[in-house]
Amino acid sequence: MQIPDYQGRCLANLMTSLISGLGGTPSCHKPLLALPPEEVARHRHVVLVVVDGLGDQFLQTRPAPFLNGHRRTGIHAVFPTTTATGVTTFLTGDAPAQHGLTGWHIHFRELGAVMAVLPGKPRYGGSGYDQVADLDVLNWLKHEVTFNRIPVVSALVSPNRIAHTPFNKAHKGQARLFPFRTLQSMVNRVEEVVKKRPDISYTYAYWSELDHLGHRYGPDAPLTRRHLETIDDALSVLAARLRGTDTLLIVTADHGMTAVNHQLLLADYPEIADCLMLPLCGEPRVAWAYVRHGWHERFQALVKAQLGQVCTLRPSAELLEEGWFGPGVPHPELAARIGDYALLMHPGWIISDQMLTEKPFDLKGVHGGLTPEELEVPLVVTVC
Repeated sequence: MQIPDYQGRCLANLMTSLISGLGGTPSCHKPLLALPPEEVARHRHVVLVVVDGLGDQFLQTRPAPFLNGHRRTGIHAVFPTTTATGVTTFLTGDAPAQHGLTGWHIHFRELGAVMAVLPGKPRYGGSGYDQVADLDVLNWLKHEVTFNRIPVVSALVSPNRIAHTPFNKAHKGQARLFPFRTLQSMVNRVEEVVKKRPDISYTYAYWSELDHLGHRYGPDAPLTRRHLETIDDALSVLAARLRGTDTLLIVTADHGMTAVNHQLLLADYPEIADCLMLPLCGEPRVAWAYVRHGWHERFQALVKAQLGQVCTLRPSAELLEEGWFGPGVPHPELAARIGDYALLMHPGWIISDQMLTEKPFDLKGVHGGLTPEELEVPLVVTVC
């Protein structure tokens, strides 16, 4: 099982190249080998477009002439290979070891809740952390912000449905926010931002629909494939509209996606579920297990006997020691957010621990694990 290459080939390295190239102060990570800061610094404008769920293998096997024509190489996402973790790397410049966000559902002991961190909602429902009096989100999460690391005018181009979430607003920093509704309006927004900036600028734009379609219909579904062609056309138009502006246009993704072949329901294994003091956290492909005091040996034995054919059980502390989350000084809450054990699901498998307030979900495509389909994302680079 290959973990992300944090030594020059992953998203954290990309952000170091961009921040350094724009004259800012990056995190502790090395620059991206395939896009050194010196190349970034040669251009007046830098635009980073993140296409949620766009795996490198998926791209290369599909008709997308603009993206494939300007694909420079494949690079790695970060671990876990999921939006909450990857997007936070884009918005902070840090690897998960530093930013401390370890999946869609995270146990925040300091808030006493398991939460979906990006929408800011407790897993059981109810009020989000934006309703907590006097909670400074950035201070709570202990995050730096990419837009505040760079001494240039910056813009955050974000879908309307997430533009004003507490997470998004906290990580906007000094950037100006440009919400949009459609893919075409995203293109229009980016063009507007670049052409109104006579000085050096940085623009981050995010598109989520490919990931949504992949989850609902599967990464190989005709609807998903056709949407990639739509994205390719739109970004080709964007590049054409930006021609002559001296813009370095970069396209990548937070993670790829793999098809779901088998779903395991924790409720079907009551002896294992009884060992847990919290619902499984993290992702359906990489779940963090919090085990009741004194039940660790029983939990290990049961998982090995009953689930050993579909997942690998590892003490979470070993993943931390082995650098799965990246190098550097870890976030003070990182160890608490990965539980006692990691359930690393084998290819094609997911695990579901459904709470009373949750509806059953039928995912056709997923991510979070370390198969090549999930881990490898494209690096597309062109000068406009």
